[in-house]
Amino acid sequence: MKRRSATNIAVISTGNEGASLITMLSKCQSINIVGLYSSNPESSDTSIARELNIPLLKKKGQLLSAKDIDVIIDTSDGKFAPGDLESIEHVEIIRGKSIDVIEGLAEECKEHIKGIDIVSTTGFELASQKDSQGIYRAIVQGATSIAGSESGSLIIFDERTETCRLAEAIGCPKGLANHSSWELQPGGIIEHLLSRVGSTFIPDINKEPLFNNLVMDEGVISVLASTLREADEVIGILLVGDFKPRLFSDREISLSHAFAVQASLALQKALLLEKNEELTITDNLTGLNNSRHFFSSLDAEIKRAIRYGGYFSILIIDLDNLSYINDCFGLAKGDWAIKKVAGLINTCSRQTDYKARYGGDEFAMILPNTSCQQASVLANRIRRQVNDISVEGNGEKIHLSITIGIAEFPSLGMDCDSLISAANTALTVCKQRGRNLVCCYGDAS
Repeated sequence: MKRRSATNIAVISTGNEGASLITMLSKCQSINIVGLYSSNPESSDTSIARELNIPLLKKKGQLLSAKDIDVIIDTSDGKFAPGDLESIEHVEIIRGKSIDVIEGLAEECKEHIKGIDIVSTTGFELASQKDSQGIYRAIVQGATSIAGSESGSLIIFDERTETCRLAEAIGCPKGLANHSSWELQPGGIIEHLLSRVGSTFIPDINKEPLFNNLVMDEGVISVLASTLREADEVIGILLVGDFKPRLFSDREISLSHAFAVQASLALQKALLLEKNEELTITDNLTGLNNSRHFFSSLDAEIKRAIRYGGYFSILIIDLDNLSYINDCFGLAKGDWAIKKVAGLINTCSRQTDYKARYGGDEFAMILPNTSCQQASVLANRIRRQVNDISVEGNGEKIHLSITIGIAEFPSLGMDCDSLISAANTALTVCKQRGRNLVCCYGDAS
């Protein structure tokens, strides 16, 4: 298909009137400004024409004799234009209200190009991110920039568990940190949005009976929501909003929808990065963190405590007689026992406690802001519940038991090796005393 050639346009101006028109028309690829005929060589329109390399037509004859002009736009409303313009063959003359229409269309064109540039820029920003959290923040920043909104948030939706997770929020109350995850509420706004394709505008959430979203229901009034998808599956919801009533223009909604396509691809990448990171730090059997991650986390906790002050305790937990269980009942029973103990460690501890599988039959915990004596209370609770678990096979039944050694920072060392050595010493003393015990390093020395 043959491409249509550009339209050659000449502009007549009495001074500054043509400045904005020339600027806007120069950005349209389908328009070629071949000349400016102005009454004032010192006005802003002539200055802009020089900057844009637009020829200045200083004489009436140049305008009347030009052979390559398709359209003449007369902003002087006939006051300055040559009286015989209509005599020029094959040239259309535009005056009066028609110029307002052209300026409006040119302005829309400029805004559209600006929007495309923003979407492209945010797309490059998304592509440059190397970690999941950076991608989440870039998605929200891009969405708020495109919509010109005060706040925005990204919600990740897990279709398998029907749970929502707040991945990132900008311009929202700090209290949102208490709503990091929640279950999908039947009949709520999130469930409603999950069934929609594209962007949904809610002018006033106070008048929307379905709106029960914890993330945006914090003073936000007007909301624009876009679903992020992987094929036909919704994987996230992108929300932007303002704390006052506002209308999102068709252009903003259209650009937000276009950006949502890029955000969907970026979110897929972020979720894969999260999964890969989880696999590298997670023990396959128990779902707890692995030993490599334990050492890096312990080092980070030491640095934090040194910088800001405070104390913490570490626990080394040994599953008694795992080798006996493997020999008598088989490796499958041994793995089952390891998983049961890991589950109890996870359920008995606080959300802020760190849990890891330290070795084959050993586990490790980091308890922030916890003394040895306080840690021993938790340790004994775990130990007693483990005692209630039994393994059966080959006509034999034995109850599980664990032995736990505890060391406290900073009294027992200022580095990983010193703390782990102290906890292992306490663990060894417990074993020598008969196993199924909890010992703090101070009690064991």
